[in-house]
Amino acid sequence: MNDISLIFVSIHCEQGPEAVPLGAATVASYVDQNIALKHSVHLMEAIVDEPPSRIFDRLSRLSTSVGGRPVVGFSLYSWNRNLAVAVARMYAQAHPGSLLVAGGPEVTARPIGLDKEAGGPFSVIVQGEGESALFQVLQAWSNGQFPSQSRVLGMTEDLAALPSPWLSGYLDASVIKKDGFAGALWELARGCPYTCTYCYESKGNHRLRYISEERFERELEYFIAKNASSVFVLDPTFNANNKRTLQILDRLIEKATDIHWHFEIRAELLNRDQARRFAQLGASLQIGLQTADPEVSARVGRPLDRSKFKQKIDLLNQEGVVFGLDLMYGLPGDTLKGFMDSLDFAIELYPNHLDIFRLAVLPGTVLADQAAEYLMVYEPEPPYALISSSTFPREDMNAADRLSRSVDFFYNKGRAVAWFNQVLYPLKMGPSRFFQRFADFMDAQRKPWDANLDPQYPASREALILKFLDTLYEQQKIDYLLPAVWDVVRFHGAWARALAEGITTTIDCNYDPDQLFGSGIVDLEEFSALADMHPCRIRVQPGKMEPEVHIYDT
Repeated sequence: MNDISLIFVSIHCEQGPEAVPLGAATVASYVDQNIALKHSVHLMEAIVDEPPSRIFDRLSRLSTSVGGRPVVGFSLYSWNRNLAVAVARMYAQAHPGSLLVAGGPEVTARPIGLDKEAGGPFSVIVQGEGESALFQVLQAWSNGQFPSQSRVLGMTEDLAALPSPWLSGYLDASVIKKDGFAGALWELARGCPYTCTYCYESKGNHRLRYISEERFERELEYFIAKNASSVFVLDPTFNANNKRTLQILDRLIEKATDIHWHFEIRAELLNRDQARRFAQLGASLQIGLQTADPEVSARVGRPLDRSKFKQKIDLLNQEGVVFGLDLMYGLPGDTLKGFMDSLDFAIELYPNHLDIFRLAVLPGTVLADQAAEYLMVYEPEPPYALISSSTFPREDMNAADRLSRSVDFFYNKGRAVAWFNQVLYPLKMGPSRFFQRFADFMDAQRKPWDANLDPQYPASREALILKFLDTLYEQQKIDYLLPAVWDVVRFHGAWARALAEGITTTIDCNYDPDQLFGSGIVDLEEFSALADMHPCRIRVQPGKMEPEVHIYDT
């Protein structure tokens, strides 16, 4: 047998706490546990906006320096497929006779053009789960043989028997803060019990498989010992099993409240016990709504009861849980008006942020098989974005895209959740119409939206938002409410900056803050009619548990 050096290349979609080469480390840990020959493992990371020549240069230098017989593995996703193929092609030309392997969702869903037999750069492509499959490839390679076939089908792994990628030490650097980012991805389960037609899981294994209890405890202790700042739990539906959900949350509350936890959950499965534990843990949640149209939702395999969905989300708001919602436009049967109605419904639920996506018709999904039925035209290459459909023409898709950008600029990045509905109410218009007006306002600035922001002035986005609100309130002839609007927006902006960035802000207020914020005031019209102005100055600064507020008379 010959020594081998295994190099995994992980190309992330962006820098951030979730840029963790978890898949590579998981496969490497399995190899360590099972292969008998002498080997070394090296994890190389890149970002999708890097040029292929730079990634290739780094990879080539690494493979030359490690010795042995290099095996280079790439994880392919929709966001990095073309870049990974380009890098692999350069490497194959510079290092003929090398073994290049590709795995990941893109390989499973769309293997065409990836292996050498189909004109691609990869010697072997692994479809499905890759731990055991790659091990078989390496056994042949270590004996000086090329694998007998270029396409290998991965088996459904027993997750409870797999070794831990975190305890292997390969991911130590991921939980140590670097370049302002630190975090961990934690895989507690594989499989999804649902069959949403637009998702890779629609044709996947629906049986839920869990890591062992021993591994759970050891990995939790690892995160605590490493002082991990945040952990994103990767379970597609964390609360699919209520008993297990409560057991895990109780354990995290007992041992790890200093870590920020993030989960993806199904709203329909929420109950009061879960909501209270999420709140006690201080966790944040991401919840897929996708559309508020029951007919459209049923068409993609996820039946929706709007009333029940709202009742479940109300549990989170009552318990004070931070959560975000996902919306998707362009689903089968969806329209621009339907998307706007979904946006209005979502905003009324008070999400802390709202992530909106153009539909991607992913290869290998049920929706891809149905695309012709709905006259869907979509990009043939990643990210496979929908261009138009029978109910959503191109111009409407572009209008929805513009609306999505407006929501992100104003609501998400403007941290407007605390005051948005309060400020919207006097205008007597729906959220979607409001965001259309804001997009018109931004386009009228006659330069790219972000170019209107001053990176040296932390409140520059807030100033732009207030300028828009001034214009809108004046047009509606309710500008007499603006002093209260200014106070509400500026105070919450100062609070958010103190909490998130540690910035101290001093603001001039028109009303006594205890009156404006201490009584749960919702109706600004009623408040302005009853309250007397009381000019004062407020300093909002970072505190130990939450921002501190100091009030001074002027």
